[in-house]
Amino acid sequence: MAHQLTSAERDVPSLSSVWRESVQMDSSVVEPREKNDAWVVLRAGCDPAMTRDLRVLRNLREKEACGPASSYSSSSGWEQTDIQPHMRRTLTEWMLQVCEELHCEEEVFPHAVQYLDSCVARFTVERSNLQPLGTACMFLASKMRDMVPLTASKLCVYTDNSVSVPDILQWEVAVVSRLDWCLASVVPSDFLELILHALPFVQTPRRSKMRRHVHTYIALAALDSRLSVFLPSTVVCACVSLAMQRLKLLDTAACPYLVTNFLASLLAIDLSTILLCCDRLGSVVELSLPACFLNRSAVRVTGIGSSSAESLDVAQTSVRSPQEMMVKHSSPP
Repeated sequence: MAHQLTSAERDVPSLSSVWRESVQMDSSVVEPREKNDAWVVLRAGCDPAMTRDLRVLRNLREKEACGPASSYSSSSGWEQTDIQPHMRRTLTEWMLQVCEELHCEEEVFPHAVQYLDSCVARFTVERSNLQPLGTACMFLASKMRDMVPLTASKLCVYTDNSVSVPDILQWEVAVVSRLDWCLASVVPSDFLELILHALPFVQTPRRSKMRRHVHTYIALAALDSRLSVFLPSTVVCACVSLAMQRLKLLDTAACPYLVTNFLASLLAIDLSTILLCCDRLGSVVELSLPACFLNRSAVRVTGIGSSSAESLDVAQTSVRSPQEMMVKHSSPP
């Protein structure tokens, strides 16, 4: 016999109606990964209970300290008999292009690079197996981070069918076994929302622009092996500090060293370590961004606006060296 709803049960709003109201209240909830006539993916918005709780930052710091990325240097792992450090750049650039073309979440690419560096540091890899390894790392990272994970068959297309579906599945098993099934690692973008809500220097309407630029810098940092020796929390602090300088989001009374000092205190990181990371990241950005702006697709997928004014602002605004920031920090007000 069918259950008859009582008047109290009829008055309870349905889950779908509550979800539709939340979408209308926060337009950032709707962000399609792919637009066509068949389907549109809807993503959830940020939870203020998580982004405003500093205990989440402490938990992330503890997690990254014991993660695989903290126990190795990617540059040392790439100095093997059959592979060289410059091959990492070539492979990661291809991985970034694939992630961009498939509209993956921003966390997928740096997470895949973490898997890649950890695997290369732990066992010997032949040159001919670099692309299958990179493909398997993207496959795993997409499962961990994407709302709609990438399929092995789709990844095969981007290898020009040089890597088959069975190859990807076999390398997937090899990667997870080498990583001891510890796949839930921390990436720099995991700290971003918490930092943006804690920063007193950034107004709420400017967070969206700030977020896009920081994600771009995180991707550029993942491409360069010199920056992979830093913990994710240090990398995101450098990216945030650099983005605030280039976008000129600081108030007239604030200086860049105040941002760096605030981030160092917020995440309990040594200030000199952040400054060193800022120095390396600044050189990477100066060399990489002009080339990216010449490529329209790179501008589109990295999240930076395609307008020439915004690109010009980011490309030509000077970056303060860590020495200048340290001098300002040590000088009396």
